[in-house]
Amino acid sequence: MMLVSLVVLSSLLIPLTGNKYALYLSTKIWILVLYAIAFNVLFGYSGLLSFGHALFFSGSAYTLAILVTRLNFPLALGFVCGIVISALFSIAVGVLSLRHREIHFAMVTLAFSMLFWGIVMKWRDVTGGEDGITGVPRGLPLFWFYYFSLAVVVLSSYFIYRFVKSDLGLILEGIRENETRVQFSGHSILKYRLYAMLVSGTFTGVSGALWALLDRTVTPTISHWTFSAVPVIVTLIGGPQNFLGPAVSTLIYVIVQDIITKYTLYWQFIFGVAILAVVLFFRGGVMGIVENYIDSLMKGGR
Repeated sequence: MMLVSLVVLSSLLIPLTGNKYALYLSTKIWILVLYAIAFNVLFGYSGLLSFGHALFFSGSAYTLAILVTRLNFPLALGFVCGIVISALFSIAVGVLSLRHREIHFAMVTLAFSMLFWGIVMKWRDVTGGEDGITGVPRGLPLFWFYYFSLAVVVLSSYFIYRFVKSDLGLILEGIRENETRVQFSGHSILKYRLYAMLVSGTFTGVSGALWALLDRTVTPTISHWTFSAVPVIVTLIGGPQNFLGPAVSTLIYVIVQDIITKYTLYWQFIFGVAILAVVLFFRGGVMGIVENYIDSLMKGGR
């Protein structure tokens, strides 16, 4: 926790550098950190691989953009409505998909996400089609929006942390490890996984609303299945069963992507090789490597 506090406190200094690009990139990182942590409630703690989280992310972003730019809703109300829509989407998708397991669950969530992408692409009068929606007001200068985003992400992450460490979270971990045993103990598997889906989808919606405000534009890119793959990738790299794993790997992912794309368009290949290496040789991800190194140092010091 001390290390986390140090990182957050250090982040408060970034706007003071006066570098607008660094400020924008840092805000983007914080938003994607929340996206990855929210996704990991399902994947790391509940054992469910979702390929449809772009639905909750873009659903919130598009709701905010449509309400604010098309219907002249107040920005704060549009922000809240976007999150509410994501929560409703998560409940609907959960009810319809959680009876399936493993790859079948992943494919059902992918189908819902791509259905929404198709609606976004075809319903041009409302969503703008391929062009998306521009002119979303941020409401704050980027300097202050960074601090707003940081506060929202930290508070949301704390809530998620409390959830996964609560009795509900422990039951979800039990379901992940041995579903049959938990079921025989009298707990409803479907009910607890629906709780996880609701928490995961709702906070993914928070990150989506922040993204719309940061970019001031929403496009179909954030509703495509490839955007659902982002939290999957960073979670695998960071370590799905470590709360900070997705956050640390998101930082690595965004910075390395930003650097590599300056030299080559084939950065996906490099990340693909990295993911293969982690999955095959470092099952605990980056945080697993760090924890093993710390353990070895402590044992060596005895």
